[in-house]
Amino acid sequence: MSANEAQSTASTRVLRRVVAIEPGEMRSISWSLLYFFSLLASAFVLRPLRDSMGLNGGPDKYPVLFTGTLVAMITVNPLFALLVTKMPRSRFIPIVYRISIGCLLAFWLWLKLSPGSMKLAAAYTFFVWFSVFNLFVVSVYRGFMADIWHLDQAKRLFGFIGVGGTLGALAGSMIASLLAKPLGSTNLIFISIVLLEIAVFSVRRLVAIHQIDAAPPRQDAAPPVLASTSDMWRGLKLIISQSYLRWIATYTFLYGLIGTFLYYQQGKLVDLTIHDHDVRTQYFARIEFAVQLGTVLIQLLLTARLIRWFGITFALISQPAIAVFGWIALSLAMLYGPWLGAHGFTVGQLAPELAVLAGVQILLRISNFATAQPARESLYTVVEREVKYKSKSFIDTFIYRLGDCLGAWGFMGIQALGATLTAIAFLTIPIAGVWVFVGRTLGRKQRELTDGVRPRTRSLTAAPEAA
Repeated sequence: MSANEAQSTASTRVLRRVVAIEPGEMRSISWSLLYFFSLLASAFVLRPLRDSMGLNGGPDKYPVLFTGTLVAMITVNPLFALLVTKMPRSRFIPIVYRISIGCLLAFWLWLKLSPGSMKLAAAYTFFVWFSVFNLFVVSVYRGFMADIWHLDQAKRLFGFIGVGGTLGALAGSMIASLLAKPLGSTNLIFISIVLLEIAVFSVRRLVAIHQIDAAPPRQDAAPPVLASTSDMWRGLKLIISQSYLRWIATYTFLYGLIGTFLYYQQGKLVDLTIHDHDVRTQYFARIEFAVQLGTVLIQLLLTARLIRWFGITFALISQPAIAVFGWIALSLAMLYGPWLGAHGFTVGQLAPELAVLAGVQILLRISNFATAQPARESLYTVVEREVKYKSKSFIDTFIYRLGDCLGAWGFMGIQALGATLTAIAFLTIPIAGVWVFVGRTLGRKQRELTDGVRPRTRSLTAAPEAA
């Protein structure tokens, strides 16, 4: 046995102490890890650039950008679902990523070579494009993983493979943070392209290993994650008819709404205090890095324990509670920050109110990934499989994006009535309080269904299709 083979065998033995890896799986796991790592690294290199470009014409364009994102998602989803069902997976997935690479090259040329007015149009188009790209490329990954692993393997391995994605998000955020200024924000696109090419290469290796499209699909494959448009509208009907699903939809809507209020407030403060485009990209990248680092640490050390010790209700209200206290802190910072700034007080070269907002943003997003998101996923464990996939697809895409869109228009509307940023911060506190109430109620309803207090299971099953 060579030294390399001995080292590889030793590494496999160490991994098997952490993950239940069976013989013959290691090669596929390695390529799956590289695939998810490079894919999320590519996305998180671009994400701070997207946030920075959204401010090129000022934050008051956010409502149009969020509306454009919602319309684009509704428009693209049917075509995307059709291509998934019609094209062989071995061709479809590389084509999706190569089209994305072509779009990125076109954006670079548009941003670099066009005159000033066209640059603004390019920035806004990139904002909408990336928001849709970010959703669908990850959906492609999840669907592909569901194809190559059967259900038992998915239960054992998906959590470990997901670590590759977390590390990729950390790496992408760090790359953007370190290189946005010396390299230039727009040139980060080339790094993203290289990472996407690595993802394509990983897909081709997995296709060869698993002989995708050469063999009939297995009956025990992990469930698909892409829903058709008809399934999504069927999900809407289920939400309208089921009280429990309406509470989930309300919780998700408020999550999108309050998150957008904070994003809009952040855009306003960044626009007022940071004027260099590359420094803005750096600021957004540092927030992303802090969020991803905090998330992975809490997920490894605390998430399972917190949910086990305090239950789903605690996990559901943790993020809304942070939102309440965060908006209180932000309101006070908005009130006293200008006075502190006038007396030379800054936090790491940031204005006091922007520093507080960055802290609130980081805590809210960490709590989402570490506790609220796992809790939202668990809410569907008490409903039937058909109800889960149809209603969840609609809630996670349309309802969430609707909260985004209405949040942006609502923020602008409140401003149009004469409210200051400080007043809006104070006004958001009771909305966050409503979110806490919804989370508490939802946790109680989930517990009732789990304990069998309400045995009317028929109300949580899909009604038969009309003829």
